Formats: sequence, structure tokens, C-alpha cells
Amino acid sequence: MIRESIALAALLSWLACVLLIVLGQRWGFGLDETVGELQKKHRRPTARSGGLAIVTGFAAGAVLAAAHGYSTPRFDLQLAVVAAPLLLTGVWEDLRRHLSPPLRAAAGVLSALLAVIVLGAGIDRIGVPGVDALLHAWPLLGVVLSVVGLAALPHAVNMIDGFHGLAGAVGVMILAAIGYVAFKVGDAQIMVLAGVGVGALLGFLFWNWPRGDIFLGDAGAYFIGFVAALLATLLVRRHAQVSPWFALAVLLYPSWELLFSVYRRRVLRGRPGMLADTLHLHHLVHRRLQRALHLQAQHEREANAHTAPYLWGLAAFSIGPAVLWWDRGAWLAASCLAFVVVYVWSYRVLLR
Repeated sequence: MIRESIALAALLSWLACVLLIVLGQRWGFGLDETVGELQKKHRRPTARSGGLAIVTGFAAGAVLAAAHGYSTPRFDLQLAVVAAPLLLTGVWEDLRRHLSPPLRAAAGVLSALLAVIVLGAGIDRIGVPGVDALLHAWPLLGVVLSVVGLAALPHAVNMIDGFHGLAGAVGVMILAAIGYVAFKVGDAQIMVLAGVGVGALLGFLFWNWPRGDIFLGDAGAYFIGFVAALLATLLVRRHAQVSPWFALAVLLYPSWELLFSVYRRRVLRGRPGMLADTLHLHHLVHRRLQRALHLQAQHEREANAHTAPYLWGLAAFSIGPAVLWWDRGAWLAASCLAFVVVYVWSYRVLLR
């Protein structure tokens, strides 16, 4: 029933997207009408309620998987409870707007803290001998690291959600990698939940890329980031043979985008670290494509769709090694360093 669970998630996500697109176009439900603003690359009002479709598909697939013993109803319910604060703030922001950044950050911290308490998603090792000893001596330090990571990654995925298909496809790659490693170590629960997440995202991506008929929204980005971070953390915690560097490598693209952006804004420019701008790597790729393809404003939709594949390749530069060397910490650490070097070099070249 694994394939059936994934297929159900994809189908319901696809159907929910159809419904949400119609609701948006006819009655304005969840419609993003702020065209032409900072970080807005669409030229027509578009539903940004894709997160609702993804969560619907994921929930249905998870329930079917639990009914056939691949997960448990208790775990599914616990997952829903811990994710609720973050997802509800995302849905509210998508539908009503005007939630303050501190409130959204607090919701992320609450969901992360609940995940540590309820699901045991605490970090107890990071693959560095001295630090690992410190984590065993001071378990509270692991709790703090877990909360920071689980709370930050949803916002990191939201940060890379700038063009059609970018965050959604990167989410597919991340969850597929987690599912593969879960299969290798015999963790059916994480494998199936990751697969269900892939299915739900594929159903959404049918409408999101390349046409951009519906957007991921904050709720969708938060879903991808939180579920991916949670499953990666649980996989490392449950299975000693999985290197902690696997979790970092598989999540490195959105994580590094967040860290680099905060550094660029606060240290290099003296501005607030979370202040929105259009100097992310995906924005630079988009501008270079516009110049190279001589695309004018009326062809923005085409330029938008062309941007994501280049970033998929960048994400694969860290996710690929994570899949190949999931149990080899030194190799994964080297691949993470290589990714950072390639990212910074690419950024400097594109900024010229």
C-alpha cells in the first residue's frame, strides 16, 4: 500500500489545487493580488493557497499508510498537533495577511519545541567528537539546537520560494532523499511519510510549474521545511548508522540561503537580517536569464519558469552526495564545504 498512499496524496493534492484555483479566480479565495511588488514576480492575481492542497494530500496519504501498518494513527495525530501552530500561522498569512514576523517566528519555535517534547526530535549528536560529548553531558544544548533548526528551516524554505517550481521541486528532492535513506535502514514509517510528502508535492507542482497557476504560499513552504527537518532529525536520532551530516547535507540549500542572506544583510549592508530584498541567488539567476534570453516584461512568465531548473541543479549538488554517502560523515562534511564554495562563487559571478 506504499504506492497507493503516495498516489492518493498526489491525486488529492492535484484535485485540491484545481478547487483552490477555481475558488481564487471566481471568489478571490486566497488570491495574491500584489503584483509588481518587491519579490513579486507574477503579473496576474494568483491563488497562494497551495499549502492547503499539499497538507490535504499529505494527510490523506498518511492516514492510508497508518491504516496498513506503515505508520501509526498516534504518530500521525502527534505530527498534526506539533505542526499545527506553524501551519495555522502560514494559512492565516496566506488568506488574511498582516501577521507580524515575530508572531510567525514564535509559532515556529512552538512547533519545534512540541516536536522535541512529543516526538522526541532532539539532536543528540552532530558528528563532531568534542561537540557530541558536550551534547551528551548537556542534553539541554541538544534541545536548543533542535528547536533552532526545526524552527528556522520552514522560514528558509519560504525564503527560496521565489519562482515557479523552485521550493516545491527542492522539497521533492529532499523528501525523496530522506525516504531513500529510510528505506536503506529499514525505517518504514519515515520512508512512507517522506514518500507521501513527495506525492503531495508532485500533485501541487503539476499546477505550479511551469504555468504558475497556484503558489505554494507560506503554509506550503512551512510544511515542506518543517516535515523535512523533522523527518531528517528523527532518521538520524533513530539510526546510529546515519551520519548527522546527512541531515545537514540534504537540507543545505535552503539552510545556507537563510544563513548567507542574514550575513549579507546584517554584516555586509548593516540592515535587518530578515528584511526582504531581491538579492537572493535565485533573483540573480533570474536577472541573468532575462538578459541572456532578451526577455521583456511581457515574457516574465517564461523567465520565471526558466529560473527554477538552475537552482534544482544547485540543490542536487548537496542532496546527491547526501544520498550517496549517507553513512560517511567525513565525505558528507567535505561535500557540504564544496557546496558552500560553489554557492558563494556562483553568487559573486552573478552579482557582477
